[in-house]
Amino acid sequence: MEARFLPPAHPNGAADLRLAGQPDLSLRDFWRILKRRRRTVVASIAACLLLALVASLAMTPKYESVSIIEVNKENSDILGLDALQTGVSDSLDYTITLETQANVLRSDSLAFQVAEQLGMEKRMEPSLLSAWFDADRAQAEQSLPLEKAPLRRRLIAKAFQKSLKVKTLPGTRMIEVHFRHRDPQLAADVVNTLVGDYLEQYFRTRYNATAQASEWLSKQLAELKSQVEEAQEKVVQYQKEKGILGTDEAHNIVMAKLEELNRQLTAAEANRMLKQTGYQIAKTGNAELISTVGSSTLLGSLAGVNSNPLALIQTLRAQQAELKVQYAQAAAKYGPAYPRLIQMRNQSQELESAIQAEIEKVAARAENDFIAARNAEDMLRASFERQKEEANKLNDSAVRYTIMKREAESSRELYDGLLKKLKEAGVLAGLRSTNLVVVDPARSSAKPVRPSYPINLGLGLGVGLLGGIGLAFAREGFDSTLRTPEQVEAVAGLPAVGIIPELTAGRARRRPANFPKFDCNILDSPNSRLAESYRAVRTALLFSNGDIPPKVILVTSALPQEGKTTVSLNSAIALAYQGAKVLLIDADLRRPEVHACLGVPAEPGLGELLSGEAELPVQAAACPQVPNLFVLPAGRRRLRPAEVLGSGRMRDLLNNCRKNFDFVVIDTPPVLAVTDAVVLSKSADGVLLVVRSAQTSEQSLLRARDLLLRVNARIAGVLVNRANLHSSDYYDWYGYRGDQFGERYYGLKS
Repeated sequence: MEARFLPPAHPNGAADLRLAGQPDLSLRDFWRILKRRRRTVVASIAACLLLALVASLAMTPKYESVSIIEVNKENSDILGLDALQTGVSDSLDYTITLETQANVLRSDSLAFQVAEQLGMEKRMEPSLLSAWFDADRAQAEQSLPLEKAPLRRRLIAKAFQKSLKVKTLPGTRMIEVHFRHRDPQLAADVVNTLVGDYLEQYFRTRYNATAQASEWLSKQLAELKSQVEEAQEKVVQYQKEKGILGTDEAHNIVMAKLEELNRQLTAAEANRMLKQTGYQIAKTGNAELISTVGSSTLLGSLAGVNSNPLALIQTLRAQQAELKVQYAQAAAKYGPAYPRLIQMRNQSQELESAIQAEIEKVAARAENDFIAARNAEDMLRASFERQKEEANKLNDSAVRYTIMKREAESSRELYDGLLKKLKEAGVLAGLRSTNLVVVDPARSSAKPVRPSYPINLGLGLGVGLLGGIGLAFAREGFDSTLRTPEQVEAVAGLPAVGIIPELTAGRARRRPANFPKFDCNILDSPNSRLAESYRAVRTALLFSNGDIPPKVILVTSALPQEGKTTVSLNSAIALAYQGAKVLLIDADLRRPEVHACLGVPAEPGLGELLSGEAELPVQAAACPQVPNLFVLPAGRRRLRPAEVLGSGRMRDLLNNCRKNFDFVVIDTPPVLAVTDAVVLSKSADGVLLVVRSAQTSEQSLLRARDLLLRVNARIAGVLVNRANLHSSDYYDWYGYRGDQFGERYYGLKS
């Protein structure tokens, strides 16, 4: 079956091997634990489901009624009175508004109001209104009205709030109001009454806020009216005192006159500059320059006064130029002594004198015009400076005038605005409009919402599953029994030589009629899985000491009822089937069983040999069913078996058996029960320690190992007996899934 050819662990390294051999838990380990403890998990689930069912059946049916309220934005935004009426501004998040309204629905004041209207104190469950912690006070308050009974009020509010649930619907402007009660009609009445009282309270709050705002505005308007009239009178009086005549401080008579004088002064300056230029030109006395610029734009004003001097100068200048031409022609023709030339020179001088006389006249007139223009400019400038001083004085007064006028206008605007608000508040006070809409009123329910069997059973299933898993791991943590060879190797640091599977319940066994019945006999079915397991153990024992197999094999266990006798029998049979001459010695002098299992005489036996009642050599009984197998029974029970087994006669017996037999298998008592096996282990070539799967504990194995190692016993290995290969410890863990164990493929029987 399964054999592990591992060398025996050194005594000093056993603890290190135990620590190093512990693998980390994986998901498969958790699944294996749950499969092994599945009965615990199933029991926990069944218990919780049963408790959930019983609790559901014991619950009083509760009916739930639901009403939906839509909370729209405040409709008072049109009038702009949000801050005065609701105390909530538009800047707040609308989610906060919804939560605020939901908390109003949860308030104790509305709960008391609804409870009084419907008489719910008498219709509530007595368990909710019980005050066992203050029974005397509750009894004393029974005769008092509700407003004077604080304990009753607190109990009613607590009971009411326990049945009430108010929640906002995410992503909407709606609020759901739920109430549960054993009476479906009362549940609907409570919800509708609560919503109605809430709407009435909301209306009343808005109306009172509007009325307060109207009253406050009326008082403020009376004060503002007198302030506006007083400010207006001050503005008019100041305007009269400072001579501010006009539409405002910038448009008045003083400023208009200043602007006109400024325009006239600018024109006078331009005229004076023009006259001065003409005067400067005329003062040069240059007839050519005067006649050249006389008609220009620069001297246009001069020529406009009297154009005859300039025209005469130009005429005389033209005559003079013509005369010069004639003079030049005559001088060239007649010579300088010609009388006509003399006459012409005289005429030219007369013309020059006339031109100079006219130029002097023009210069005199230009000087007069310049002086007149300058005097006019000086007069306008003086008048402008005086008006400028008056304007500066007016500006100083205009600053105060502007401030007073702005104050009067502000008071007027505030008065007009408050007057408008007062009229709007008066209109709003007469309205009953609201932003709350009852979308769906509450109705009595035909089906109770509590108890909910699917929810309760699902909760019971979940709690049972979690509790079962917790209990499974708790039991696994407290369970110190060994189940697999890996656990044996990890704990004890000893090699596991094999696994002996547990017999299937009800399996028919075929054995000779004269063959006594005992468990795990390899003779039952030579082609079974059990037989192959013992053959694997045989192979492991033969190679446990390298190339030299142990001749004397001692089989023991930590505690009774672990199957050591069965292992001894079947191991001896397996060795005999190999053709070797095998002697099976029953060294359990306290509770011998080998002779009864094989049907051989009990006496004489080992006890008689060791006590001296029989002499060596003693002929061992041959087993008729198994060739080459001989049995030395235990004989009669002895008083001191340990001393007998540790005597020199026992050593001599074993030395004699080594010469006459190929293998000697010794069945001994448990190590922890008595010391027989420990005493006898010193004479054995190898010790086979048997542990029973799911029964032998770690502490028992470690204690048995330590006792054997202290006497330097050679432990060949540990055999895991009666292992359930179909359990979670082996199934899908060692590859034993389906037909992988080879039963069908190799014709093995389970």
